[in-house]
This record gives sequence, C-alpha cells and structure tokens, in this order.
Amino acid sequence: MKELKEINPRHDGASKNKGQAMLISVIFFLFISLAITSGLVSPSVREFKIANDLIKSRQSFFLSESALEDSYFRLKTGKTIGSTNTITLGSNSATAVITDSGYNEKTISSLGDVSSRQRKNEIILTTGDGVSFNYGIQSGLGGFVIGNAIVNGNVYSNGTITGNNGATVTGSAISAGPSGFIDNIDIGQNGIGDAIARGVTNSTIAGNLFCQTGTNNNKSCNTSQTDPPSVGFPISQDMLDQWKLDAEAGGVIVGNLTISVPTSLGPKKITGDLAINSDLTITDTIYVVGNITTNNNAHISLSSSYGSMGGIIATDGRVILSNNAQFFGSGTEGSYILLVTTSVCPTGCSGQNAIEILNNVGAILVNAQNGTVHLNNNVELNEVVGYKIIIDNGAEINYTSGLANNYFTSGPTGGWSIKSWKEVE
Repeated sequence: MKELKEINPRHDGASKNKGQAMLISVIFFLFISLAITSGLVSPSVREFKIANDLIKSRQSFFLSESALEDSYFRLKTGKTIGSTNTITLGSNSATAVITDSGYNEKTISSLGDVSSRQRKNEIILTTGDGVSFNYGIQSGLGGFVIGNAIVNGNVYSNGTITGNNGATVTGSAISAGPSGFIDNIDIGQNGIGDAIARGVTNSTIAGNLFCQTGTNNNKSCNTSQTDPPSVGFPISQDMLDQWKLDAEAGGVIVGNLTISVPTSLGPKKITGDLAINSDLTITDTIYVVGNITTNNNAHISLSSSYGSMGGIIATDGRVILSNNAQFFGSGTEGSYILLVTTSVCPTGCSGQNAIEILNNVGAILVNAQNGTVHLNNNVELNEVVGYKIIIDNGAEINYTSGLANNYFTSGPTGGWSIKSWKEVE
C-alpha cells in the first residue's frame, strides 16, 4: 500500500500536463479558426463595401445624367430654363449648370453626389442646321446705327456700331474685324455686358472693355483680346429654297392678293404682292414673290396648331409694316413668326429699305440678310437681322434667349445638337 501511495502523485502530474496540453491545443485551434474565419469574412466585408460604393457611385452617375438630359431636352424644345437646372430623385439631387462656352456653343455640366460618391458629366452643344438667333441684333458689313433706343440683349455686327445719346445695349456689343468700331453706346447693366471692337469711343461699359484704341470711355482698353471674327447669318440659302418649295406645295395664287376680311392662309405661294388689311391666321408657310404691306391695325397670328413651333413668311420683295399691325404666335410660349426677305438693297437705295417697320408690336423676328432694316419710332420686336440696321428713337428690341432654340415647322429644324457627351470626373 505504501508503494501505491508513492505512485499516485506522479500519475496526477501527468494528468495535469495532459489537460494543459489539451487546453493549449483547443486555444490554438480557436486562434486558427478565428484566423481562418477572419480571412473568409474580411474579403466578404470588403466586397460588400465595394459593392455598396459602386451602387452609390452609379446612383451619382445616373443622377448627374438625369440633370443633363432634362437640361438638354429643355434647350432642344425651347422650354424655359435658366443658368441652372436641379433634378431631385428620392432624397438626392443634382444641379446642371448651363454656360455659353463659345459662339453658338453651350456647355452643360452636372455633378451627382450620393453619400460623397461624386460623378460629373458634361455635354457640349452646338447649334444645328436650322435657324438659331443668338443676338437681339445681328448686322452684316453695313453695321447698325441706333438712336435713343434700347436693345435688350446682345449685339453682333460685322460692321460698325454707332449711336446717338441714349442708345443702349443691355448685353454685350461686338463689332468684328480690323475695322470694328463702337461709338456712343451705353453697354451692359449691373457690371455685366462687354464692349469688344478694334476701337471704342464715347461709350459707357458696365463689364469689360476689350479694344486696341479708345477715347472718352468710362474705362481704359483691355488690349489682351484679338479682333472678334466676322460671323455668318443664321439663315442659309438651302433653308430659303426649302421654305419656298413647302409653300408652293400648297398651291399658287397668281397675281396680287389683298386680305380684306379675316382669312386663314397657307401653305401658299403668291406670285404678286400681299396686302394685309385685315386679320390673317397663318396655317402653314407663305411665300410672296412681290412686296408685303400691312394696314388697318391688322393682326397676323399663327394657327394654334403650331404649338410651340414658329411659322414663316418669306418674300423676295420689300416689306412695309405700318398702321399698328400686330404679330402673334400660336398662343403657346416660344412660338414666333419669322418674316424673312431676300430683297437686295443694302445701301444707296434712295430710302428703299428691304424692311420698313412703323409702330409694330408683337412676337416677330425680322430678317433681311441682303438689305437694310429700318425700325421707326415706337417699334418693339423680338429679334432683328440685316445687312444694315437703322433704329430710330423710341424703338425697342427684346431678345428672348429661347430664340436660340426655336423650331420652325417648315424646312430643317433649328435648335441645339450634341457636339460631345462625356464623364469628366
């Protein structure tokens, strides 16, 4: 019995060692299991985070794209839009910023931001093959002369721009080429509105004055810019030819036509003169080979079927609008009448101006790219294009920005086309 008692303590020590070894093995196994589990879980967590970031990034991208697409749609269709356009989807929003980035060019940029995952897209637009009017007044080499009158918008002239006391351009005034010259014009408002020409004299400029020589202005010339380039007119010969064909497709009236009772007309070609002495509703394009005159407070309007589109009256003769004739669109915002003449009488024609307008008010755009446009007292128009333009005291030009996007239902459509569309950030 004594020997047995001596052996038992040694047996107890071995058991304890075996228990410790087992415990160490279990702990080691747990650490290995945790390491393996961690190795398996961490990539899954990382992949989940990456997937979540990707989803939010794509949400930012599509949010940015949505703001671009909505802005482009509004510009393309002539709907109202400012310099910014915000789109909200769910609890997130993106704001598109629209800027004029060059002649006949706009840039729309939009930043989408969902949980700080930012994506930025950009569209650059240029004017298409249709009609885009980008200035309150645009003149050719004949330049323009403005009395004590107002142009609400920008002015671009391939010739000189001269005025009498009180002549005002609320936007920018640009006289192109090495002979570019601006004299006696108040330009811009509230610090915005530049004067750009080789020479500028006797003028007050709210914005920048870019010129090579200048005297009697409210600020000194900034000589860093080169002479602005001459620009083409908005209406091409192909457009005119197509409009004439569209009108003739509706039939031909031989000789003169006098509107003496309320009448609807178009599409139609008239081989003689058109005298509008009563209300006229334009249902489609009208082409007059001779002259156009108005009388007796006549109202000339587009049919409601035009919607937001514009309508066209084209002539090869002179246009004399007098006695309070008024022009109206279709009743939908953005609808205008375009009155265009191919009459050639730029200078020295003994007062035979291509377009002569007295006491006219309304939704009308006038265009005489080969001749002189003379606007008399108390005339109010939306936009004027001419080889030469003369504006008397009291006239007012109210340029509407939507004119750059105006569609016409005859011939090629106007508006903006996409030059590039890309992600920039």
